[in-house]
This record gives sequence, C-alpha cells and structure tokens, in this order.
Amino acid sequence: MRNEDPQPARGRRTWCSLNLVAAPESYGGYSAEPVAREHVSLLSVLRRRALIIIVVALLTGGAAAAFAVTRGDTYESTSKLLFAQSIGPELQALGLIPGTPGDADNLALSNKEVVGSHQVAEETARRLTAAGWKRTADQVSDDLKIETERDTDVVAITASTDNAKRSAQLADTYGDVAEEAAQEAQRAQAQRALDIVERQLAAAPAEGQMTNNLRDQAAKLRTLATVGTGSPRIIQRGFEPESASGNLVQTIVLGAAFGLLLGIGLALVREQSDRKLRRAEQVTTAFGAPVLTTIPRSRALKRRKPFADLPPQVAEAFRMLQMNLRFARETPIRSVMVTSARTGDGKTTVSWNLAAAAASAGMSVALVEADLRRPSMASRYGLDHGPGLSDVLQGDCSIADAVQGQAHASIDHPRAHDVLVAGSPAPSPWALIQSSVMGRVLDVLCRDHDLVVIDTPPLPHVSDAISILRQVDGALITVEVGSTSSDDASRLRDQLQGLDANVLGIVANGGSAMRGYAAYARAPVPVTTGGDNNGHPGAPLVVTKPGGPPTE
Repeated sequence: MRNEDPQPARGRRTWCSLNLVAAPESYGGYSAEPVAREHVSLLSVLRRRALIIIVVALLTGGAAAAFAVTRGDTYESTSKLLFAQSIGPELQALGLIPGTPGDADNLALSNKEVVGSHQVAEETARRLTAAGWKRTADQVSDDLKIETERDTDVVAITASTDNAKRSAQLADTYGDVAEEAAQEAQRAQAQRALDIVERQLAAAPAEGQMTNNLRDQAAKLRTLATVGTGSPRIIQRGFEPESASGNLVQTIVLGAAFGLLLGIGLALVREQSDRKLRRAEQVTTAFGAPVLTTIPRSRALKRRKPFADLPPQVAEAFRMLQMNLRFARETPIRSVMVTSARTGDGKTTVSWNLAAAAASAGMSVALVEADLRRPSMASRYGLDHGPGLSDVLQGDCSIADAVQGQAHASIDHPRAHDVLVAGSPAPSPWALIQSSVMGRVLDVLCRDHDLVVIDTPPLPHVSDAISILRQVDGALITVEVGSTSSDDASRLRDQLQGLDANVLGIVANGGSAMRGYAAYARAPVPVTTGGDNNGHPGAPLVVTKPGGPPTE
C-alpha cells in the first residue's frame, strides 16, 4: 500500500516472520536477564524475592525480641526421678512388670503420667502454700515441664520461674511429692495383687506345689505392699540456678534465623505461583515471538528526557530496535503499530523513542497517536493538544496543519520527525479509526516518510486498533518485564493469531542491560577532523534524499 511493492510486504502474513539482525538471545546484549541458562537459579530467585525474606526475618526476630522482653528473666531448676522397670521376675505373671519391650514403653509413659498427675500438683501446691509461697495446682502445672529422657527410665521435672530460689523450691518439692505418689501407687498395686493371690490360696488344696508357690508369692507381696520397691528414687534434687536460662541476643538471633528460613520458603512458594514474565525467554515463549530489544529501567524515561539526553545503554536499546526493523528483511518496514497486552506497559514511551532513534539515524519519521480514548503524548512531551488525528479524520483540518515537527539534536545527523497527536476528543473513536479516511491518512504519511510509527491502545481492551493491523507492515508488542502476566500474554497472542496479524517482535520494557554491552554502549565515540567527502575519516556525513542528489 505504501511500499513500492506492497504485495511482498503483505502477501506473506506470518507469525514472527522478522529475522533479527542481532537477536538478543544470541548476542547476549540487551535482555531481561542473561538467557544462557535454561533454568532459574536459586540465587536469582532469592535476589528477586529479597523483600519477602527480609520482612519475614525482621518480623520473626522482632516477635522473638518482644517475647523475650515481656517474659523477663527465667530461671530453670531440674530434679530427676529414676524408675525401676522390674520388681522381681516372680511378679511378671501377675502383670506387675512388663513382659515385652512394648510393655516397657507403656510403663515409661505410665510413669510420666503418674508424675504429671493433677493430684501431685495439688499436693505440691498445698506444701508450697504451707511453706509461705501461695500457689495453686494450675500455677504449679504451668511452671513445670515433665519429660522422659530418651532410652532411659528417668523422668525429668523442670521448674521455670522468675526467681532462682523459687525454681529450686518448686522442682525439689514436686520431686518429693511425685516420688511419694509413685511409690504409693506401686504399694497399692502390690496390695491388689496380694488380694488376688490370697483368694487363690484360700481355694487351693492344703498341700501341693501350687499352694507352696502361692504362699511364696503372697509373702513377697506383703513385703512390697508394706515397704514398696524403692522405685522411683530421686537421683537429682532441685538446685538453685546461678543465671537466667534465657538470653535476649540469642533469642533474637534464633528468631531471625527461623524467620530467614521461613522467608526463603515463602519466597520459593511465591516464585512457584508467580505468573509474571520476568525473563526474555519467558516473554519469547509466552508470545511465540522474538524479543527485538529490552529497554533498561531508567529514570530518564520517566522524566521524558529527549532522546539525545538518554543514558547510552537506553538509547542503544532503541537504536537496536530501529535497526532490527530497518534491516531485518529485504523489504524495509515502512509502517509499524505499537500495542500491548494491557495499559502501563510503556507503548507510548517506546513509540516516541523509536521514532526519535529513527530520526537520529537520518530517516524521515511520522509518529501517530492513534489512542483517541486516553491520549497522553501531548501532555507528556510538551506538544500542542490539537489539532490532531481526530480533527483530520473528521475533516476539520488537513494533515499538514495537524502535524507538529520535532527536531532532535544528534552528533550523528540531526533530522526532524513529525508528530500527529490524538487531537480533540472524539465522540466515536472506533468509527473514526476504522474509517477509510484513516487508511488514506496512513497512505499519505507513508508516502512522505521513511517510517510511520503508530501508537495504539492495548489490543485486548478496545477494538480501535484491530482495523489498523491490516494497514501496517506489522505490529510491535510492548511488555513490562515483571508486571505483564503469562495470562495477559496468552490472551493477546491468541487474539493476534486469530486476526492473522504480522507480529514483528516484542519490546521487553523495564529489563536490564547486560554489563558488558552496556559498558560498550557508554564508550566514547572518537571524533576526527579533516578529511574529504569520499568516506575517509573526518569526512562530513552524506545523506541521500529519496529522489534527490546527495547532500551534506
């Protein structure tokens, strides 16, 4: 339509038909992240999710510190009881001793239950109150921790209070009461066994082997029911601790360490569920199109600085985009529309600086703001709000009257480019964009310029830009790295495939430049003086205008 031979440009509408001059995946220059690896390293995930890890670690460390401060100093004292698992082989048949290792484990648990019973706590509270320290059974239980030591018959009683003497008194008193309670329980068990044996003995013959055995058992059980077995016995009495058991610094460090592990776990879970596109290979896979360039994050872009004042690595990214569009195919790209999957992906910024990069390379460029619903180009870059595209489409003014010229100073070759802003608010933007007048406007602009860049609304949101797809050489998709999700990308990709659109490639906006290439872009360009106009060093740049003689 606007090419000298329009059929080759539009007769082959293929998805991602653009062959790159220097694809980011291959030369390692500008990409969202290094793409040499096929998997995401743990270090990169932790670096990206560092905020989650730091916040969780600080919160848990702070909670641990608050707990330690409010709890105050705590003193621990421990007394220990040793239980004997056997009171004589002759009592095994009566069920007084364990017959199997499993029974031994049950007996250990039973010992712990006896020591930790409420009756023991009540008796301990009564004795402590009588000694001048008023306590209840619940308070005693709250200040104690009762544990069985692994693979032993020892039950440890640990008392924790805010006073060293009180802790020792509580552990010692509770140990005495528990010892007495356990021994009384064993004497009661022996008495019950004695009653059984005596009933058996009463029913047995006067003489005989069985009768003699029952008499022996009865004699031993009377002894056990009277004096007990001597189990349990105290092997360690409660002692007065010399220092508090807790340490504020240690508590905070342990809390922060736990928070660090918890934060890493949450970061990995968050990474696994993250649907955002964060790397160049993710963008390429999601859209099925090559990443033509990645625009590094830069405050200069947010401050709307002129193209000549952009940081070298940022300007070089836009030059890479322009060169890929200009030299990637035999037939140069003459018109391109810029769209995105959602608002805020930087399509207007990309459109403006792509046009500026092309103009600084000596091309004649027209930039058209076709987003008539939410125009922003005039206010962003200090242009007149009208007349503009809507006025031209409604027949209120001509293209020449609506176009605003922009000059870009460049050390290479200064060249102006034309800007056609959205213009006056239109009652029906969709009707204006899809009208035949829009096609004639693009024809005129392509006839008079080397490149026409059209900034359009996000394609999935409004239908205005759909008609433009058939009137341009191809579409560029802008993606905000770290913000655009794979769902947004899939929706736009399916829509473009359904429209048989010629997608030239992706612009990954907000990535990072590779260090080596960024340094190369910042390297000063040597300037020589003198020379002639035959291409030798120092010769002035010669630009050939279309249809005209070379000019300096």
